[in-house]
Amino acid sequence: MLRGDVDRFYRALRQEYPDPPPGPVQRLDHVREIATYYARLTQEERHLMLAWAKKEESGIGMIPLALSAIPFFGLIVSSRLQELFNQLPIWQIFLFWLLFATFVLLGFYIHQRQKAYTALHIALLEQAIKAEENRMRHQATSGFPGSEARPEPRPEEARDQEPPAQESTIALPPAPGPH
Repeated sequence: MLRGDVDRFYRALRQEYPDPPPGPVQRLDHVREIATYYARLTQEERHLMLAWAKKEESGIGMIPLALSAIPFFGLIVSSRLQELFNQLPIWQIFLFWLLFATFVLLGFYIHQRQKAYTALHIALLEQAIKAEENRMRHQATSGFPGSEARPEPRPEEARDQEPPAQESTIALPPAPGPH
């Protein structure tokens, strides 16, 4: 229960495929679709999308801020609230508390999902940017005779082309241990 979504997903994959699957995993299609789309964007558009995602990442804290401001506002008008609570039966006070707790938990859930999806998009954008930079660096350094550099496609053409297979692969961290 305390494990994250990724661990549950990993365990479900291990149960479905005891050995690594021979081809693409269908349950990753939504992530693959995002990565493929980002691979088709121009480098300038990727940088702009990354800036937008970073802006979104820093603005996600508005939900917890708004939820934490509610009790503070209650302190400001506490004398009036005390009078109101003294007039209400206990079941109504409990119902009010239950609704408030539900809204706080719902806000926290939404906040965490927004953080997770923002982190996914940032990781995919950074990976696409790095892959394009590596491709351009490799293209610039491979000055072999007969290997002519491809001109950078215009943004309109880049959207219509299929992305190179290497740009949509996920880079894995190095294996732990001495290197």
